[in-house]
Amino acid sequence: MVYNRVIHHAGKPLLTALVLAALTASLGFSQNPSDIAVSFDHVRPPDLLFLRIRNNSRDPIQVLATAPQTGAEGVELVHEIVESESPKRESGWISPPEHYSPVNEATTVEIPSHTDLLFSVPLNHVGPSWLLRISFQFANPKVPLRQQPQGAVDFTWADVPAKERVAWKK
Repeated sequence: MVYNRVIHHAGKPLLTALVLAALTASLGFSQNPSDIAVSFDHVRPPDLLFLRIRNNSRDPIQVLATAPQTGAEGVELVHEIVESESPKRESGWISPPEHYSPVNEATTVEIPSHTDLLFSVPLNHVGPSWLLRISFQFANPKVPLRQQPQGAVDFTWADVPAKERVAWKK
């Protein structure tokens, strides 16, 4: 009889924790923004950088995209250009764009779970003292849009293979 009471009392908190974990997981709240990554694909001279955004999560993600610049393929993802904390401009390297603002017309592109999307950006959107940042939103069909987890992923100079960096020389 004592054994039965111990199980009964110890079981309630455990059962409650399991039910809460199952509910939040089924709603998509366990998504991890670190499951999203941007990687180098190739450079197309004279001025295009091709990257891949990879969705390693269990749910689709959504990003904003625009038509690419002339000569590029696929899409250009709406992104930010962020200066590093200690911008040091070394001579001989290209500079970041003076003014960059995403175009007014963009469309939502969904990247399914465990797939990637090839996209291009101008070469000078990544450099020795600035990086490219892409915002995304998870797209779990069971969760209302306003409650979808959001995140951002960066592509930095360190992500550019050393042998490819010559393309950034003036």
